[in-house]
Amino acid sequence: MSQNIYKILFVLLIISLWSTSLEFSFLVSLFVILVGFKNKLSKGAFTYISLILILFIIGCLSIFTYREGVYGFVKDVVYFIRPITVLLASYFTVINFKSKSTFFDLIVLAGFAFAFIHVFHIGIKIFDVSANVSSIRNYFGRSNHVELVALFIVICIKDLSIKKTRFKIIYQFFVVCLVLSFIMYFSRTMIIVLVLMFLAYKGYLKINTKGLIYLTGLFLLAVTFIFFISRYEPPKNPGVLGSFLMKLQNSYTEAFKPIEIDNTLMDRRTLWEHWRAYEANLVYSEVREERSWIFGKGFGSTVDVGFEIRLQGEWIQKLPIVHNGIAYVYLKTGILGLVVYGFSILFLYLYYYSKEKNVEIKSYNRMLASYSFYLLISSLVITGIFKPYDMATLLIGGTFALKQNYYFENWNSRNQRYT
Repeated sequence: MSQNIYKILFVLLIISLWSTSLEFSFLVSLFVILVGFKNKLSKGAFTYISLILILFIIGCLSIFTYREGVYGFVKDVVYFIRPITVLLASYFTVINFKSKSTFFDLIVLAGFAFAFIHVFHIGIKIFDVSANVSSIRNYFGRSNHVELVALFIVICIKDLSIKKTRFKIIYQFFVVCLVLSFIMYFSRTMIIVLVLMFLAYKGYLKINTKGLIYLTGLFLLAVTFIFFISRYEPPKNPGVLGSFLMKLQNSYTEAFKPIEIDNTLMDRRTLWEHWRAYEANLVYSEVREERSWIFGKGFGSTVDVGFEIRLQGEWIQKLPIVHNGIAYVYLKTGILGLVVYGFSILFLYLYYYSKEKNVEIKSYNRMLASYSFYLLISSLVITGIFKPYDMATLLIGGTFALKQNYYFENWNSRNQRYT
């Protein structure tokens, strides 16, 4: 099959994730698998998929104590199976690329395109929006993980072929657009993920003597920053920078602060500032009440927020999904699922300690280790690999394919040497 076909399929997969549509990305990934399927799968990809498949099986156990509607059950099935289909779709397309740099180049080019559109939109409409972070994000977009990953690749991959273009000025223009666009999302999650992925790729988060020194420095820097933020008092009209600092100030309480559920329901004035923490507390409370600690409440289960809220144009009271990925996995698969999900993140991190001496393979292993931090942070705030726009599984599948291609090439060259 033509290389252009595989490139189009991969770009289509990226666009499907950017669209944030669960159904669209699921159907596109299935289509890509059907077109590019090969019966060879690397050991690493197989192991990671097996862990997610175990999660899926645990969630399916609720079919024996079926209480919810068919739609909710099927939707959860798609939520848990889709990371596998996206990973496989990425793997089967990348393994067919003749050039190893195509995988990274296509992601960067997609990031450039989205960044240019975002910056252009801001440029022509900026004076129509109030000068505060919430207004800017609501109007121009709250995040774009394609751009996040593209910027990570631009920063970390030195021999990226797109950097060797003759049109240096054009390349630099798009890099500036990418950086500016990234900043203008004002996304705490994207910033933290980018920093941690960069540090991980450089080897600073590996637990050894060097890593412990950098981790200590990072911890002290974080404590200093938290100290500063906790004492920041915004003016009456904080503006863009002030409102972003207020957003940072509220980060912990919004996502993790324990909530008195009954008191919050009586007085909802501060609820929206702590919504993610409120959701998570409800999940832990409901699972405890139903004694579903081991296997969770299963697919089709929901969490009752206590009153109706407007979500995607509909008024609902029972949420099938929550922001906190740890709480979400616990709701659907219990403690057993949390252990398996934790192993799936640890499995990637342990590639740090691979004894491979080849420079190229070591680079791929550092990439895989950096993805573990992407998953860790995204799991705490945006449902992890189950979020429709999450790019982690695409990266994991593609990187495992690159490693496998390298082994194939070396094996073939050795065979040719002795024939």
